[in-house]
Amino acid sequence: MSQKVIKYIGRTTDFRGNTLWELVGNLPDWGVGRMLIRNMFQRYPEPCYMRILKVQAVDEQPNEERKVRVTVEKTWRGVTQPKPVEIFSTSYKADYELVPVEEEHKFLENRKKVTPVILPTKIEFPPLLREYIKDETGEANPQMNVHFRKTHNKLARLAQPGEKPTLQVSMDLGQPKPVSAKLYEGVL
Repeated sequence: MSQKVIKYIGRTTDFRGNTLWELVGNLPDWGVGRMLIRNMFQRYPEPCYMRILKVQAVDEQPNEERKVRVTVEKTWRGVTQPKPVEIFSTSYKADYELVPVEEEHKFLENRKKVTPVILPTKIEFPPLLREYIKDETGEANPQMNVHFRKTHNKLARLAQPGEKPTLQVSMDLGQPKPVSAKLYEGVL
């Protein structure tokens, strides 16, 4: 007797774990006070976890994945968000894991924090636009202002006057890595 071969059809996924509904539905008091992680965020060296504050069941919609509305205290890349965050639109993804109580100390003791990025206030124009502006205005090196909208999740900011940016933005090809240098022979 030959063994049946299972052939999977469809997209592959990087998700590992359960949906939020599967996790909180089996816990006493809906898991309030327990710690969750999202496996997609465990790629960072800084701790990423959530502590459940409130759970609200949502009516099941036909032909849709089961969702749940969960309010959490979110710590992302070592920084705890100032306000509670509501998870609803991503609660159907099978990427959440419950952290055992005896392992919570591993996340709480990890003190690493992401280093903030300081952006320049002005950057150069793309090459063709730069040449056009030079012809129109006569300005030798036109620069455009950088507009940046700060949110609680973005750990970047614009440089203050006299401060040196940590991120340099340029409109050239840059220096190729040694592996791909042969692709750029005669170009740079």
